[in-house]
Amino acid sequence: MNDQGRVSQDDLLCLADSCLLLGHRLSEWCGHGPILEEDIALTNCALDLLGQCRRLYQLVAAREGGGQTEDRLAYLRDPDAFGNVPLAALPNGDYAQTMLRAWMLGLWFSVVWERLASAADAELAAIARDAVKEAHGLVRHAGGWVVRFGDGTEESRHRLLAAAERLAHWIVALEEIDVAGIPGARIALEVAERAREVAERANLPPFTAAHPSPLDPVEARRELLAEMQALPRQHPEAVW
Repeated sequence: MNDQGRVSQDDLLCLADSCLLLGHRLSEWCGHGPILEEDIALTNCALDLLGQCRRLYQLVAAREGGGQTEDRLAYLRDPDAFGNVPLAALPNGDYAQTMLRAWMLGLWFSVVWERLASAADAELAAIARDAVKEAHGLVRHAGGWVVRFGDGTEESRHRLLAAAERLAHWIVALEEIDVAGIPGARIALEVAERAREVAERANLPPFTAAHPSPLDPVEARRELLAEMQALPRQHPEAVW
């Protein structure tokens, strides 16, 4: 916070970057979902996240001034300057991995947005009050799939457990991410409490960071942004 009660630009970018990358990852399933209804539902979740990141980037740009814009923040920053939650950048993998990641980050965002909805930073609080409803929707949708995978066939359960093993290190790492004055450990405790019912129904064991993950979020982010930023970087002054 600064002396005006505003959340720092770095914290705003952490939230915006995380929304952008998770939204893009979910959008990669557009046209590839298991059924038409799910294809549309997941695309809507991606659009919610895109709307959140736009409002946050607009807020950052307005406070920074100097001609800064939301498009420049999203498309012309160096990938290594992004401050996203690592879990958001990881590849989708199969549908079990996609839904497990979306569920956990949906829970994380739910806790963060609820806290920020009453923040002294009035502009951010207004964004948070809208975003929290969308985060709850993502939690319900993805959590339903986690249960379906975990309490389904032998194959579906195998896929969920394999996804949990790949993602566990980065899920546990959420404990280390403080945002907007909210300690990461406190967020993680509340996330774990909210996750309990779905985890029990899905027979999902506790996440542990005992083994390193084969997934590299930094490299994944670089590859993702190389694709996302290719056209704007080729034509940085283009008007659409």
